[in-house]
Amino acid sequence: MTLGIGFNAFSKRTCHSRLAVTFDGGTMSFNKIIIYGHLGRDPEMRYTTQGVAVCTFSVATSERKKGQGDGEPTETTTWFRITAWRNLAETANKFLKKGSPVYIEGRLASREWTDNEGTKRTSLEVTATELHLMGSRADNEARSERAAAGGAAPEEAVQDNDVPF
Repeated sequence: MTLGIGFNAFSKRTCHSRLAVTFDGGTMSFNKIIIYGHLGRDPEMRYTTQGVAVCTFSVATSERKKGQGDGEPTETTTWFRITAWRNLAETANKFLKKGSPVYIEGRLASREWTDNEGTKRTSLEVTATELHLMGSRADNEARSERAAAGGAAPEEAVQDNDVPF
């Protein structure tokens, strides 16, 4: 038996995601998440003692719904902590910055922890298997040129309404 999943969305660029899983009569399971959101902070790059690149960053997704009773729209934001390894890590560090739109595919895990005040918290963590830059090609090329030149990116004027977090 084969399971196929197709995904086709976004107005500026089309992304396709196909998953084919074959199994022999037993139980099948897989863990895959697709996220389209915006970076909440600049990526943080580091290397393991073996020299493997690891990049972490946070991505926010937003959902708008009509409120119950009063009909006022409400917006719910969900945060994901993303970890990219090797070539994906290098790409994320080179091209992404706070506010960048990004499409991520990966494996989801939730982690429970207790903060300093004794409150139990849960974080959603994703190990990226695919990363697609969703900004304009000109934006990505300009960031690449600045990174290659070693220069810092100039601060752009961003309105609070432009960034969903």
